Amino acid sequence: MKERRKRRSAKDIKESIINAATHLIETEGFSNLTVTGIMRQAEIEPVQFYNRYDDLNRFIDEYVKKYDYWFSDIVKSQKQSSNDKELYINILIGLFQSLSGNKVMQELLKWELASNNETSQRTAQLRELHTLPLCQKFSNIFSNTDIDIVTISALIIGGIYYLILHDKLSTFSGIDLKKESDKQKVIKAISKLSDILFTFIPSSITKENIDIIIKMREDNIPVEKIAYYTGIPQRNYCFYLKYPSNEEKPIGRVYSLTKNLLFHKTTLFLY
Repeated sequence: MKERRKRRSAKDIKESIINAATHLIETEGFSNLTVTGIMRQAEIEPVQFYNRYDDLNRFIDEYVKKYDYWFSDIVKSQKQSSNDKELYINILIGLFQSLSGNKVMQELLKWELASNNETSQRTAQLRELHTLPLCQKFSNIFSNTDIDIVTISALIIGGIYYLILHDKLSTFSGIDLKKESDKQKVIKAISKLSDILFTFIPSSITKENIDIIIKMREDNIPVEKIAYYTGIPQRNYCFYLKYPSNEEKPIGRVYSLTKNLLFHKTTLFLY
């Protein structure tokens, strides 16, 4: 005698459909997703699927909506960053780490590239819309430099996407993201490149910053600690161990505060 299936609630059936689709997308991608495959994986009857969705396209449209805020959620998770450079670095690293571990999002990006339809256009355009405030924020930060941070960021993010999506086919420039050591190389490269970009921003060293730095130097606090506590990069400090004359002067007095316009940064000379 054929065993009767256990009766499931509407919530259980919906969860079974979502879980079945997720499994199939992770293993076969959006392009190979079918209603028959979903029903078989979820162990449901056709009526149970079509009572909820008109067709496969309607299901996919509903399914991908939970990824509409993927990028904005990454940005929100980095709000604790202490300064703009740290925020920039954390967003890029967060993007890399999130996409590396999110098979469905990887498949969604592939599907968007391969399929030009109403749903793929909506998901791509909505993600773009969520990036605009962030683009404006960093564009304002770099407004006094000749650095086009928005275009450079687009190239970095595009590179992150490609490295991850290409990883199943081959290494890229010897980078194999299946190795944890190579993932750490990418993270280190993101940090280093970001660090270089932010050296071109004029340092906002205020009188209050100077007073604090002087007091910290008088207390013999190491330069590394000063940079950490103030958020002003260590490379912007030039400390001279010898005084410019035989006149005795207290350690930490400001010798000069100059603008190096060529490199768009402020150098604080302390002795």
